[in-house]
Amino acid sequence: MTDQTQSDPSRANLRAIALMTASMVLFAIDDAAIRAAGTLAEGGAATPGEMAVIKGVSGMLVYGALMLREGTRPTPGLVRGMFADRAITARTIADLLAAMSIITALTLMPLSSFSAILQVQPLVVTLGAALVLKEAVGWRRWSAILVGFAGVMIIIRPTGEGFDSATIWALLAVATLAVRDLATRRVQVQFSTFSIVTLVATLLIPVGFIMHAAMETEPMFVGIAPEAWALILGGGVFGMTGYYAITLSMRIGELSAVAPYRYTRLVAAMILGFLFFNEVPDAGMVIGATMVISAGLFTLYRERQLKQSGRV
Repeated sequence: MTDQTQSDPSRANLRAIALMTASMVLFAIDDAAIRAAGTLAEGGAATPGEMAVIKGVSGMLVYGALMLREGTRPTPGLVRGMFADRAITARTIADLLAAMSIITALTLMPLSSFSAILQVQPLVVTLGAALVLKEAVGWRRWSAILVGFAGVMIIIRPTGEGFDSATIWALLAVATLAVRDLATRRVQVQFSTFSIVTLVATLLIPVGFIMHAAMETEPMFVGIAPEAWALILGGGVFGMTGYYAITLSMRIGELSAVAPYRYTRLVAAMILGFLFFNEVPDAGMVIGATMVISAGLFTLYRERQLKQSGRV
């Protein structure tokens, strides 16, 4: 950070909050683009596997260029070192599963419902930190986790029409994103962010081919309409810009200050879902999402209290 940022943390936090909010809106736009590309009428929609390959190629080119720009070269030694790092291996596998799950879920379920379920991820990270990393979690945060999970149950209604294969994909996305975040805490500092995400994007290409072969019978890239190509590539620009914004936000701002603004993604998704997909959230989704967000905000508040008291 610069001297000005260090001497004025409140200003840095305001900038970080703006970047976090912008990144969430950009991610919601990318999600909407994926859903639109995967649900085009008249046979012009892209399959999840096709979208994974396209996003993998574009991500490899963009992130690879940024990796080279920062001075990191994709040498055999670097690749061997990354594969030898258990944290990076776990993070990469989880990130690939998350990408598969997100793309598939968005082609099968309403944008707003998917985004509502996704909001429980910070609580799952807290749960994983307690169970796997043995971090101390008191009864208040355990209670918040239970409330958040109850909210998810209200959203998906496992005994009704709300629970289907799409919901399973969304829940898998939550779980794998949480594993990715937990593994990221163990990644060695010698590996740059862009080298790690370039690896994921590169491996997403063969994963996309495998997805398509397992889920579809038609050859790849035969029936994709020009609109679908535009949506995938255009959405990818928003998504990669959002990734840069959230990375910068986390670097210049305090986590306790910027983390609550992750929930603006749901607000943006609801607006986009209403405008472009005629999605109107029902009472169950609104109640469940409110419970999830409230639990997440309380968890963040409690963690900040404990850090200030020196107990965490």
